[in-house]
Amino acid sequence: MAGQYDKKSGDWHATIDRHGFEDAYRRLIGKVLRQHRYRQNARDLRVLDAGIGTGAMSSAFGKLLGRRFQLVGIDISSAMLCQAVTRLNRLDIDLTLAQADMTALPYPENTFDVILVAHVLEHTLDPQVAIAEMFRVLKPGGVLICCITRRSWVGAYIQFMWRTSQVDMSSALGWLRHCGLQSVRAIPLDRQSTTRRFSIGYVGRKPVLG
Repeated sequence: MAGQYDKKSGDWHATIDRHGFEDAYRRLIGKVLRQHRYRQNARDLRVLDAGIGTGAMSSAFGKLLGRRFQLVGIDISSAMLCQAVTRLNRLDIDLTLAQADMTALPYPENTFDVILVAHVLEHTLDPQVAIAEMFRVLKPGGVLICCITRRSWVGAYIQFMWRTSQVDMSSALGWLRHCGLQSVRAIPLDRQSTTRRFSIGYVGRKPVLG
């Protein structure tokens, strides 16, 4: 499967930008982090982008945050990681990229304050395994913010092209809750964004111990 993403990496930047995904991600992340239950106040914020692709969601996060933070990005495609470097080197961030599988993350428990996941879960053979791994490496009180392709005629075309799973909202919410996340919500993307036709945002928070 990595080879399929390698082949698409060269023009993926343009596709993402043409449909305004980065702006949509920025508005989604802003909606989430403005809410008290999801707010992250750590001075040395650690962020994981699982399935970083060309880095659009991380770029959106960095522009919104407006301060330096630690970003770890993983992807199974080495070519996608090369594209992510180009996009993210423009930002003032502490960046580490690695070729890795989100169903077996090479990081200790309770490592990250925020995990970003942009249109990746529907590509995995078992999304709940991937979410359980992300839950493991998320710090107590940390948040997972993800976008998943919605069930629609546009989504059906994307799923046909990429051979991904069709995911309805109840299934996505169930995956997040099943792994132990709390305050799980679905957040529609902005009405003015064409990406609303493609995707739905989701958020969940890892419970604080004690």
